[in-house]
Amino acid sequence: MYEKSSRYGVVRRLGTALLRFMQQIEAVYEHIAASTRMHPTDFRTICLLADAKTPLSPKDIGHALGLTSGAVSALILRLEGHGLISRQPNPTDRRGVLISLNEETAAPALRDYHALHAHYMQVTEEFTAAELEVVARYMENIRQVTTGHLMLAGAEPPKASK
Repeated sequence: MYEKSSRYGVVRRLGTALLRFMQQIEAVYEHIAASTRMHPTDFRTICLLADAKTPLSPKDIGHALGLTSGAVSALILRLEGHGLISRQPNPTDRRGVLISLNEETAAPALRDYHALHAHYMQVTEEFTAAELEVVARYMENIRQVTTGHLMLAGAEPPKASK
């Protein structure tokens, strides 16, 4: 009985921690976006492009951020107007384009984002590879459950980051 109630307490603690983390990361992203005078979606897009390390198609951006094609078009126009991104022809699709981050222009907005990730890495260093494997497996399984829920609800889930 003790083991079952102990497990329940840990599961509750984990669920609470995960929910609070999700809320905090949203708050941090919104704060960074506001402090750099960007819309939160614009900021998420430059973070996505910075993490991708390669150009992305508008469709990939839309899937990753859960945006319609019309919203992606408006987003690209805004980011391009601010010099944060550029378009180039897609070599595998003659009608398509790829979106690249202008790293120099985006650097001020990404400074806090990169600092946050550096702090995450410091915390990560406190754990063994085996412990991190358990956390990674848990997060991947939770993501699969969430994706399944979205699909049952008729929503298109975001694509996994590359």
